[in-house]
Amino acid sequence: LIYNIKTFLIMRVGFVIDWNLNSSALVNIARITFRELGKIMNETKSFTISAIPRNSIDGTTEAEGTSIETITDTSKHFDCIHITNMGGYTFPLKDSSNYKNLIVGPIGMDEVVCGKEVYVSQPLWEKQMPLIQKEILRWIKNIHKISAVHVTTKSEKTEMNEFLGVPPEKMTVFPLGVEHDIFTPPDDKNKIRKKILSKFGMSDQNYFIHISELNHARKNVLRMLDAFKEARTRGITQKLIIVGKTHTDPSNHATCFPHANCKKIDKRFMDDSEVIPLGYVSQQDMVELIQGSDALILPSIHEGFGMPLVESMACGVPCITSDRHAPPEVVGNGGLLVDPYDVSDITNKMIEINDGDTLQTLSDNAVLRSQNYSWKINAAKILELYEKHTSFTGKWDFQKAYDIAAYQTVTTTCLLFADK
Repeated sequence: LIYNIKTFLIMRVGFVIDWNLNSSALVNIARITFRELGKIMNETKSFTISAIPRNSIDGTTEAEGTSIETITDTSKHFDCIHITNMGGYTFPLKDSSNYKNLIVGPIGMDEVVCGKEVYVSQPLWEKQMPLIQKEILRWIKNIHKISAVHVTTKSEKTEMNEFLGVPPEKMTVFPLGVEHDIFTPPDDKNKIRKKILSKFGMSDQNYFIHISELNHARKNVLRMLDAFKEARTRGITQKLIIVGKTHTDPSNHATCFPHANCKKIDKRFMDDSEVIPLGYVSQQDMVELIQGSDALILPSIHEGFGMPLVESMACGVPCITSDRHAPPEVVGNGGLLVDPYDVSDITNKMIEINDGDTLQTLSDNAVLRSQNYSWKINAAKILELYEKHTSFTGKWDFQKAYDIAAYQTVTTTCLLFADK
């Protein structure tokens, strides 16, 4: 019946697409969420969603320091603003008078929770610490200006409350999803392993995989390498392939964190012929590298959610991961948990996963566990937040509002991704 009515209540959502433009994982979350919400919009015609740039709402300055003006009055253009991929600790509001019904999704508060433990050097921690403390105070002082916060795990909810003062009743917990049409168990694991290793000039061999980043401290790379070296001496046959931006990737040397002691990481990789750093790879190659691996090794000091965990499980690959913060909630019985500070524990789990039918059992568990993670369900939960926390401003013609939203989206994506 509602489709026969030309004008009815329409909710107009402004979706900030580029909050973490330099983080491929967080931008991917925004991209997928926007896509799934767009599908629901097309089905229900109860709201429109526009991709908008971050600088249109918070006055972020350009690289050369020129200030970009914000939309004069955001509330005239949108009924709510949503930032789904807020990694880190930065409070989202600068000009709060322009907002109403702001919904945010923080993911990972490593620096706030763990402090200098997740920094690659003491000087870098000392530089960032005052900025973190300033942002914590902004959260505590201004959290009432945010309508709703969605987090991915119960542990994140606890940490947001403890460290940033976000009231529990303001938070809703629901997990991220996984692209099940991309991350799938291989039809023939041996065949896919041979194929992908051959592409990178390696002979066929069993291996573990670690998906890394430039911040080796948070990913706990040094302890992982110590554990792997010991496990090799005790008889495991796997090699260790490291995927992602690492200091050994020549293209990243100019962008290493200040005082990161890159040479130490470089030396550890070069000294162990059983450790193979591949640097950045395409998504297709990463999927096949995961599919061909025996297990994902991710003993991070802190994970806010851990996308590699669910992506690996969806490929039928179990995880050896940290026993604290988010990973235990995410992995469940789809892997083995370790004390990230205990090298011997990490070593023992690398050995244990090779015992008897443990690997096959965990692989089966991982596939089943991965079915709990759905982008479609994630988007539906977000829409519930929109509807609960948004005051409709009036009646809008859906097609007209849709055309405006489409125009806003096209101009935004062209502006942000012109080189694509």
